[in-house]
Amino acid sequence: MKSLNTLLKIAERDLEALRRALGALIARQTAVEERMRAHEQSILAEQKLAMRDYESQRAYGGFVQLAMQARRALEAERAAIEEEITRMRALISEAHVEMRKFERLIELEAERAKAAADKREAAELDEFATLRAARQPKP
Repeated sequence: MKSLNTLLKIAERDLEALRRALGALIARQTAVEERMRAHEQSILAEQKLAMRDYESQRAYGGFVQLAMQARRALEAERAAIEEEITRMRALISEAHVEMRKFERLIELEAERAKAAADKREAAELDEFATLRAARQPKP
């Protein structure tokens, strides 16, 4: 039973590590989404600037090319993070199932130990009753 408790602690530690990793991924995803919003704002600002004068219009074409590359890179990064988050959630689910198995094994072991103790106690009471009945004089 002691080994089951150790295995449960290891499973809990692994589950907690996976949860922390998921939290870090979600934070990374939030940061990427924030960078995407900022990127969109800079594109809008450049569009407004390009509408004002001719020189800005001419430079805008090169800017758009670079902006599109940056947008694709951010979207690819976000997709990779989402994929990793999905994988991490699956790992967390598996780790939770494993942890629950150890918890259930510990519960079953405790039930078996209690049943064995109850059986020993019942046997001792039966033996005590038999000895007591044998000591009593018969009429």
